Amino acid sequence: MTTVTLNQINDNILALKEEIDEIKDFLEESRLDLRPEVKTEIEESRKRPISQFKTQEEMEKKFL
Repeated sequence: MTTVTLNQINDNILALKEEIDEIKDFLEESRLDLRPEVKTEIEESRKRPISQFKTQEEMEKKFL
């Protein structure tokens, strides 16, 4: 059986707390109200065919 120290348990708990805080932040952001213009832009982008979007490689060539 593996021996675990209180320091290791504490480190794991702190890491979990950080992850939970990040999840909470994400959930709070998802509740934000968007302006009507932003909602319209999102709807329009979802209607575009995937073939019109740039690939990851194309973006990397442009910016890296």
